[in-house]
Amino acid sequence: MAGDLGEFLRARRALIGPAAAGLVAGGRRHVRGLRREELALLAGISVDYYVRLEQGRDRNPSPEVVAALARALQLDGDATAHLQRLAAVAVPAATGVPEIRPSVARLVDRSPWPVVLLDRTLTVLRANELAVLLDPDLRAGRNLVRDVFRKPAPAAVRAESVAALRSAAGVYPDDAELQQLVGELSVHSQEFRELWARAEVSYCRTGSKVLHHPDVGRLTLDYEVLEVGDASGQRLLIHSAEPGTPDGDKLALIRPDLPSPGR
Repeated sequence: MAGDLGEFLRARRALIGPAAAGLVAGGRRHVRGLRREELALLAGISVDYYVRLEQGRDRNPSPEVVAALARALQLDGDATAHLQRLAAVAVPAATGVPEIRPSVARLVDRSPWPVVLLDRTLTVLRANELAVLLDPDLRAGRNLVRDVFRKPAPAAVRAESVAALRSAAGVYPDDAELQQLVGELSVHSQEFRELWARAEVSYCRTGSKVLHHPDVGRLTLDYEVLEVGDASGQRLLIHSAEPGTPDGDKLALIRPDLPSPGR
């Protein structure tokens, strides 16, 4: 399955060479990255125990072992959190149509900024009018990961999208919609398969995005991703620009009847 602990350990082990881990390569190597015994040595655990983790015969390492593996694999904060989630009890998979709390729907609909609500698969559940006017691909029902592999997109954006999907798969390893999306993209895109195999995990929570709008041209917007306060995996994606700046003025032109933020 997409969020399997053993799969993640194998993929990340393959990304670290002996030199990067402070080891001497020594002779011809038949594996990419570290050998199992080398990683076990770096983590301070027995080779037999590490092999059981990779093979799925032991799925619940202690927090101390997880921390040691994260250090040995040189994981960053997002990847370490992903490893911790994989080693813990799985979150039950969601069933049925995702429920949107009325308070969250009001935040989306009445915000003066472009706002969309995403589910755990990065599918748009709800979008306000300004978001759709800004980018028609942000309308309800569209999946952001699928879209970046169906149309031209920077390689960095595609890599970030796959890493975000990987992160969600670690939290919801038995989610049927996630499994279906990963399978679909794996069948149709070699680039997706290669990125997925790297097992990199992250979720871009803040940054800037360059958009090209047919009426106002190029504009650069800041974005924030905020988690909804429950276990649904829903997130709010909010775009904004400083009022009075060129980008803020362009955003205001997209829907001139909308009150300016702060008024």
